[in-house]
Amino acid sequence: MCSDLDYEELVADICYGNHTIVMITQERGIDNMEIEIFPLTKETKHLVFSLNDFLETILSAKKHLIRMQKLPED
Repeated sequence: MCSDLDYEELVADICYGNHTIVMITQERGIDNMEIEIFPLTKETKHLVFSLNDFLETILSAKKHLIRMQKLPED
């Protein structure tokens, strides 16, 4: 979880090794989250990892963003 200056809301970065491979944003609302997939470097042709682990990581990031969302000010 991090606060990126390009976004008003928190974002979730998902990294594998030294590479950020995915960023989940909630700029369009908590029910309309978007996932941005980043291109690999020239040195990295492709990444291979467990599909179940990847799905669990995405769902976990989504849950954290929901839990940490900004509450309306009173």
